[in-house]
Amino acid sequence: MQDLIDIGANLTHDSFDTDRAEVIARARVAGVKRMIVTGASRAGSPQAALLADEFPGVLWATAGIHPHHATEYDAATDALLRTLAQRDNVVAVGECGLDYFRNFSPVAEQRHAFEAQLSIAVDLQKPVFLHQRDAHDDFAGILGERIEGLAGGVAHCFTGGPREMAEYLEMGLYIGVTGWVCDERRGHDLQRKRSLCGVSL
Repeated sequence: MQDLIDIGANLTHDSFDTDRAEVIARARVAGVKRMIVTGASRAGSPQAALLADEFPGVLWATAGIHPHHATEYDAATDALLRTLAQRDNVVAVGECGLDYFRNFSPVAEQRHAFEAQLSIAVDLQKPVFLHQRDAHDDFAGILGERIEGLAGGVAHCFTGGPREMAEYLEMGLYIGVTGWVCDERRGHDLQRKRSLCGVSL
């Protein structure tokens, strides 16, 4: 049986409140032996770390502020993320990046939160868990200035095509294959995504 790791599990979402343990058990039976729970907000990042505490050896966590929540980023949030990222079961900084598709947070605040989290990752030598939507040029520019100091990372979710993916690979990043590949509601061509991501589904 395959031994897979899901690196972007949103298990702190309240939709799992009634059956979270059962979902984790079913995943393990299906071959997903380990999962990394995404921290994406000031409230959600501590929750992700606490959930990982409940399932040692099965769950790990990230600690970060998603660009949708960039307005939350202040000195206290920075201190919180730095503390969380030093835990053994927190394996990456993020989900962080830029999202200009919805702009739930102003661009300037998104950029500030992204840059601050990259600084945490450099200082603590933790990989980054990255998000980019309709913001490639700014995202790549900010990331490129710091990539030499980073301990790796994954472009977990990004819009674009082969050019953008090639830039991320050139930076030494891994490429995430997200649920968008299988979600008909997104309106994406599955065959194109197979080709783009270089995976067999």
